This record gives sequence, structure tokens and C-alpha cells, in this order.
Amino acid sequence: MSTRIKISPEKLVWATERGGMSVDSLFEIYPKAIDWIREESEPTLKQLESFAKKVHVPFGFLFLNNPPVETLPLTFYRSNGKIIENPPLVIKDLVNQTKTKQEWLKDFLIENDYEKLDFISSLKNFNEINPIEAAKIIRTALKFNETWYEDTSKDKSFRYWIDKIEKNRIFIISTGIVGNNRRTVDVNICKGFTLVDDYCPFIYINTNNLGGGKIFTLIHELIHVFVGNSIGVAYEPIQPSSQPLEKFCDTVASEILVPTSFFKTSWRTSSDSIAEKISRISKQYHVSKLVILKKALDSNFIQQSDFWGFYNTYTNISFKKSSGGDFWNSKPYEVSRKFYSFVDIALKKGSILPSNAYKLTNMKANTYEKFKKNS
Repeated sequence: MSTRIKISPEKLVWATERGGMSVDSLFEIYPKAIDWIREESEPTLKQLESFAKKVHVPFGFLFLNNPPVETLPLTFYRSNGKIIENPPLVIKDLVNQTKTKQEWLKDFLIENDYEKLDFISSLKNFNEINPIEAAKIIRTALKFNETWYEDTSKDKSFRYWIDKIEKNRIFIISTGIVGNNRRTVDVNICKGFTLVDDYCPFIYINTNNLGGGKIFTLIHELIHVFVGNSIGVAYEPIQPSSQPLEKFCDTVASEILVPTSFFKTSWRTSSDSIAEKISRISKQYHVSKLVILKKALDSNFIQQSDFWGFYNTYTNISFKKSSGGDFWNSKPYEVSRKFYSFVDIALKKGSILPSNAYKLTNMKANTYEKFKKNS
């Protein structure tokens, strides 16, 4: 007969709510837990382990005297500067999983005599730096081309930027789900975040950000690396930020993607309507129409009324989420090819066990071996 475990209803309720679920939702998710909460029965060890997986709580947490205080290494903000208090568990797990990868990699890099990245925090005095000059500093440091859009196509531009950035030991994870349980990351809470580190900064980009905003978010987060500021940002299509740092990052990101001098020439070369110019130039530079819209406003080419008219129309468009194609189209973004390469080096050197390599990359053994060939 299986041994039953005495566990308080309060802990079961806490674990459920920590996972972002209500007690009522247990009727569908895990009905047996309702009986435990009502103290009409007690779980077996195996049942309690199954319950912990369903509500995404570490099994050991259920046996602590008091719930642990869980903190994040960064804060999530909206564009108006408001802090997002207590982000959902899926986002906490995503940040902590990324932080775990970063901490392992930093130790590996230090053990193998890698030097610190000299561009980290090089723009820490951002309020004293002209955004156009800041864009030049970043291009020089990371060897970006000012005419980058001529080196790629629109459908390959996101991967183009990831590859360019990762060459500089900046690691990019881009996915809309967390782990093998495939929990969705809400773009309204998190469209991206940056974990700054002197040896291996990490950037996360939420692929649920539709409408062409991923590239802009990526470059925006990259600028946080240069400022030396770990931060998370929520989805706001292009609402102007009230925060000086966010304004700076937005402006510099726009300058890197669409240099002002080039943009002005592109805008003036035709007598098309505003909408036609925005469409044409966004295709030329492989960026969202909203990036061009904001650039036109900042350059005094359009009025506020023009801006909001286009903005309101565009942001009411329902963009279809891509199916993602086959497994190997999305896995390299989810793992980071650059991160995988360091894990594989460590594995071949005998610095880590195969099981640890699989855990760090969130892959099974056969997938891990195929990754290099298929990514």
C-alpha cells in the first residue's frame, strides 16, 4: 500500500496560485488536489510529484516551513516607467533559466582565461552622449555595417542580426515558450529582457511579438548591454517612453537600423503619400512600419495627427502568428547557436557531463547530437 503524505491545504493553495492558477482551475488541471485541499484525502508521493509538475513548483518547495522569497535579477517596466509587480511564474522561470545558463558560462569563460568584454557599460553616461554618436560607437565596437540592410533580405534579417551580435560574445535566446512544457510567454508582460554581465551578456526576445517588432526590440536590448543595465520591457507597440534611458535606447536603436541621414534622403525621393512612403522605406530597411513612422515624426516630416492616424490603424491590425516551420527552424533561436558551441566545447573537454550539457541546452541526447548539423 502506498504511503500517504500529510500536507497542509495552505501549501497546496500557495503552490497553485504561485503557478498563476486559481484553486477552481484544479478541477480541470488536477482534480485529486481539490480533495487534498478539502482534507478529504491525502496524496501519495508519486501523486504529489505529479501535482508539483502540473503547477510548475519545485517539489521540495512543498515541504518548506514557509514559502521561499523569490526574487529576479532584473525589473520589468512598461514604457510609462511603471514597474510590473510580481511577473507571472512563466516569466520568472524564463529569467531564472537564462540566469543559470549565464552563470555556468561565466564560470567556464573565467576558468578558460577569457577576458571581460570591454564594451560593457561603455555608454553608462548615456545622458551625456548624442544618440547618433552612440550608434557610431556601437557599430565600431561590434563591426556593424551602416548599410546593413544591403547585406541581407527582409525574411533573413532577424537571423542576420542575431548572428552579427553573437559574434561578439553576446548571447541571444529567442522563443515564445518556456521549457518542454511549452508555456507561452505573454508579450504584454515581456517582449524582451537583458541580463548584463562583463563576460557573457544575455538577451531574450519574445517571438510572440508580432508585426515586425522583434528586430527593434533586439537592438534596443543590445543598447542596454552597452549602458550596463539589466532590464525587462513589456509590450508597447511604439508608445514614447517617459524614461530618459528608454528614450535613449529607442533613439539609438532607430539610428542603428535606419541612419537618419539615409532616412531623410529616402523620404524626400518621392512625392508618395505618407502611408506609401512608410511602406516603401520599411521594406528598404527591413524594419517595422512603426519604426519608420516614429522616425518620420522625430524628423518633423509628419504631424502628430498623421502619426496617430497611422498608428491607430496599424496597431489594430491582427497579425497572424507564424507556424514556425519545422523543429529545426526554431530550435537554434531557442537555444542560441553561440551558447551551444560553448557547451559543446566544455563537453568535449570533459568539463561537464553529457547530462549537464543536455540540461543546459534543454535537449535530449539525440537532439543535442543533431543540433550542430541542422542549425
